[in-house]
Amino acid sequence: MFEKILVAFDGTDAGRQAFMVGLAIAKRFGGEIYVCSVIEHLVRQSFVLKGAVEDIIDHATKHFEFTRRPLLQRAEREGVKVTSHLMVGGAVEKLLQFAEKEHINVIVIGGIGEPHFLRWDSRSTGMQIASRAPCSVIVARELT
Repeated sequence: MFEKILVAFDGTDAGRQAFMVGLAIAKRFGGEIYVCSVIEHLVRQSFVLKGAVEDIIDHATKHFEFTRRPLLQRAEREGVKVTSHLMVGGAVEKLLQFAEKEHINVIVIGGIGEPHFLRWDSRSTGMQIASRAPCSVIVARELT
């Protein structure tokens, strides 16, 4: 049912929670996790920084590698296959393209802000993914 799990990981607490939910699903269904991070807003940033796109990509790549490392190690310890992917562009488009190309069964995203679905801003990354995804979408919330 959920053999291919895309975890949208942005390096935040919400992204870590999404990973933990994705890990639980993978363990339950014998699935594999695709941890996907997207470097966004390069055009705006490169204009402000006068063409330092390579520096932005390098910095963001190091950030994602650092923040993902403990999660990838945990999945490995728990016997779950996980691969990480870093993309450059618009998060919504890149994640949806990846999900379609890889025949993803479920996308797990981190929830932020109000927990009531209807309060989500329709322009938010999560709402756009949830409304356009070619598969099921789970919004991970931190359990208290």
